[in-house]
Amino acid sequence: MSGAILLPIYILIFVALIYFVGIRPQQRRKRELEQLTSTLKPGDDVVTISGIYGTVSEIEEGGTLLIQVAEDVDIRIAVSAVAQRVGPQAGAPAADGGRTAS
Repeated sequence: MSGAILLPIYILIFVALIYFVGIRPQQRRKRELEQLTSTLKPGDDVVTISGIYGTVSEIEEGGTLLIQVAEDVDIRIAVSAVAQRVGPQAGAPAADGGRTAS
């Protein structure tokens, strides 16, 4: 009889574990990505999911944007392919630790 009582408890623990390990972090990442894509503007330095660094040149309708990866080289990517914003505006410290050259 005690095994029949413990089975629903084990099932509830398993469902809660799946929610907290799998579903909840994915929902949080989706919210962060939506917030990032809604605040993108030309001039932002970004890195794509595939690791391409560039500067946003233009935000187009239809969920695409142009990023400049080199001088006179723009590529069109999906807005959802942007992984993160990089550079000083992203809150990251400067590469030289905040020091300026004299």
